[in-house]
Order: sequence, then C-alpha cells, then structure tokens
Amino acid sequence: MQSLKYVCATNGETIGMSGPDIYAQTAEGIRGRAWEYTLGYRDLSGVTRDAREVSLELTYHRRPDLADWTRRLFDADVANHTPGILDADGWQATAYVVKAEAEDISPTIIRQKLTVVLAEGVWRRPLPVQHFWSDDLQPGLDLDYPHDYPHDYLPTTRHAASSNPMLTPMPFTMTIFGPAVNPQIVIGGNTYRLDMDIPSGAYVTITTVGRRRTIVMTAENGDMTDVFAKGRRGSGLDGGEYIFQPIPPGDNTVQWKGFGFDLTVWEEESEPPWA
Repeated sequence: MQSLKYVCATNGETIGMSGPDIYAQTAEGIRGRAWEYTLGYRDLSGVTRDAREVSLELTYHRRPDLADWTRRLFDADVANHTPGILDADGWQATAYVVKAEAEDISPTIIRQKLTVVLAEGVWRRPLPVQHFWSDDLQPGLDLDYPHDYPHDYLPTTRHAASSNPMLTPMPFTMTIFGPAVNPQIVIGGNTYRLDMDIPSGAYVTITTVGRRRTIVMTAENGDMTDVFAKGRRGSGLDGGEYIFQPIPPGDNTVQWKGFGFDLTVWEEESEPPWA
C-alpha cells in the first residue's frame, strides 16, 4: 500500500496517513474481508457484506497538535452521522473512527490504536469513463441517399458496448447530456429510461454507488434539481426496466439514439487489492 488517507465528510479536510507527520505503518488492520451469512442445508443464505470493525495503528511524529486535529475530524463525522472516506491507493470505503487508545507516548511519538467501522464492508474505485457519443458526433449514422432505390438500405448502427471487467454486476454513475426527450438506454437487456426532457446545455446524473440512489439534473447555469421521480423503476431489480440496475459483467451491447452519455462503472472489492 503506497498511500492511505481519510477524508472528513463534515468539512472535506483530508488526513494523510502515509507520513511524514502521521503514518499508519503497514495498515494491516484494514486487510482482510468478511461476509455475513446463514448456514443452511448444503448452502448459504442471507449473504451480505455488513458494517464491521477493524483496527488501525496511527503514529504522530513530533506533532501532538495533529492528534487533536484528527480527533476533532473523526468525532465530527461520528456525531453528525456522516461517514468519512478511507482511501487506500484510490480504493475507497465509507468509515467511522469510533475509538482511539493510546499505546505509546513519548516526547517525540504518540501512537494510538484506532477502531474503525467500515460502514458498508466494501472498497470501491471508479473505472475510466466510457463515452457514448451523440448522433451529431458520429458521422455516418442514418445516412440518406440523393436517389431512390428499389430496395431499402438498413440504417447504419453503432458498434458500442459497455465494459465491466468484474465477475459480478457493479454499481455505476451515468451522465446523460441534453438535448434529449425521454432518453432511454439499453444495456445487457435492461432499459434505463427517464420520463423527462433534458434541455440543451443541461445534463442528468444517475448515481447508484453504495447507499446513494440519486437522479439530479444540472442546468446550463449550474442550478441542480432533484428529478428522482423521473427515473423508470418498473418492477425493480432484474425486472428489465430499472433505472438503478447494476451494470452486468463483461462486454454488453449498448443501444441508444440521438443524445450522448457517459458511463462510469465502479469496481467493488471486499478488501483493498494487494497488487
């Protein structure tokens, strides 16, 4: 692990834990993983990754003032019930720091053992943004010919696919750019549809990461509007028309027309990868 930091949800300040003043050693406490489950007859049921406690050793070198600073940030997030972000080499987990115990105190060193609650039991990172261009930016689509022919030509089609390199469906962030009228996108057999108009210069962001399920329109002037109710939810997960359906694994054909959109798939792991 090359870097570790905590981002306070209350005020956005970042606590670097990779030195030189504050460091978390090898941070072995955040390594490891755990699933919750119920044993059944030759199988498991109720399989989830719930919140769990881990330990983290933090050392302050000649900076007792930083021990006070970090305590205030950790406590603010717990008191406000707003988990911060623990970031390990770009892999992020929502977390609370709920306890600190002094293990070593000297004129130059303060060493504490922290109890950290990983609020969702998973680590995430965004994959590179996948761009799906509007018709205006893709020459050659739906060409018309200057002469009539005795037979019809099929319209030119896109050869576009979404990519999820993981072995299971993953959450995503999707941004649909206006102008668009009742935009819909088909990925892996599921239709993502908004029952609304998106004006030129505006865009709608759909977020399904963690506990967040949001649909927000940002106008050309930056004003933001909650349009959660405009997302089609059909019969729910795996129903074929669910706006928050996770992106299936592998490469899946994408169908859309007119507008452009961006797709960011978020990888999820039970622990920060070793490599």
